[in-house]
Amino acid sequence: MLITLRLNEPETRKAETPHRCERGDAPADSAANIKLSRMSSRILRFAKSERLVHWSIAGPFLVSFATGMTLAVLYNPDPTRPLRSVFAMIHRISGVALIVLPLLAAFRARGDARLHLYNIRQAWIWVFDDFRWLVLMGLATVNSRIQLPEQGKFNAAEKLNFMVLMTTYPLYVVTGLLMWLTHLAILSWILHFCMATLATPLLLGHLFMALVNRETRVGLDGMLSGFVERQWAKHHYRRWYREHHEATEPAGEDAGEPDPNPAPAAPGGNWARQGSVLPEQVESVTAGDLG
Repeated sequence: MLITLRLNEPETRKAETPHRCERGDAPADSAANIKLSRMSSRILRFAKSERLVHWSIAGPFLVSFATGMTLAVLYNPDPTRPLRSVFAMIHRISGVALIVLPLLAAFRARGDARLHLYNIRQAWIWVFDDFRWLVLMGLATVNSRIQLPEQGKFNAAEKLNFMVLMTTYPLYVVTGLLMWLTHLAILSWILHFCMATLATPLLLGHLFMALVNRETRVGLDGMLSGFVERQWAKHHYRRWYREHHEATEPAGEDAGEPDPNPAPAAPGGNWARQGSVLPEQVESVTAGDLG
């Protein structure tokens, strides 16, 4: 009887004197629930190896593009202007980084080769909706009533950017080395400059969508933390979302109340067949890739 009274005593006391949280003093379980709710509303967009490869190319390319255009536009008409040697040196260093860093990233990401091959296939496979998306994209940017066709993991503009980069990357490297180390500077410079000019609208469009456009710039977090808001991905990459994440959609998602315990995706299925990140890998990525 004594044991029974002692077991019930904390429950009675808790019922009589409920804990009152002072301002700014949230209970620990409340913070945990908030974190669970937030994670249930976010999905994995890009794995760590994908982000590593992306930035190993994007970083050096942006520096090379900026310094190369500066040299061509500002210093070619007047090579005697100050700091030309500084821009030339930075351009060469970034060019070497554009060779070395992607190789190191590819070696580091070798365990995810299937995932990267899947991304390459997605970039080179076009359907009719991709062409429709390109035609309507500009209008949809200024008119929210225009509905864009469903897209897969990459939209048509990202596919085009991917294809141009894969095609011109080896040429950038070869022509850059020829300009630097041989006497074939004129022909190499012409091809080098033409490719940079071709890349300009694609690069500016990519930066606009990633940094300026309010509807799409939230997706940049996918290349930083790896995760994006579930509803955003469902809207902009509906076909990819349906194939890979709809099965794990929380029950309260449509009502705007994410379920803290989302149902797991069925083992195998589209994930194993299409070479994307497997659902069972999400937990390890969530724990290790947020930083």
